[in-house]
Amino acid sequence: MSNGSDAIVIARNVEKTYDGGRGVAVHALKGIDLTVTRAEVVAIMGPSGCGKTTR
Repeated sequence: MSNGSDAIVIARNVEKTYDGGRGVAVHALKGIDLTVTRAEVVAIMGPSGCGKTTR
């Protein structure tokens, strides 16, 4: 884990909530932190249709 001094991307407390139908909120992400430092490679992986490109 980086101390943040060499970070090129920092995201803190990321949340994504969407309407799951019938007024039910679905929390896809909650309280996610991410720090990416120079020379790191980051990939978001998962099966087709799992929401990797959800906006």
